[in-house]
Amino acid sequence: MERMLQEHLRLVAEEAATRLAGDYEQNMARYDQMQSQALEMADMMTLGIIRQFLSAFH
Repeated sequence: MERMLQEHLRLVAEEAATRLAGDYEQNMARYDQMQSQALEMADMMTLGIIRQFLSAFH
């Protein structure tokens, strides 16, 4: 999970830098990567919650 959070922060920084630089094509590419990566993190967190409280999901 820590690796995913570090990756997310890197993508956020790159997305902000490309926007500030006016490189909107790269900005959209970084945004798409960021969104995909955020969904992966959400899936991982959801699985962790389900595993922690497995009896509540039966």
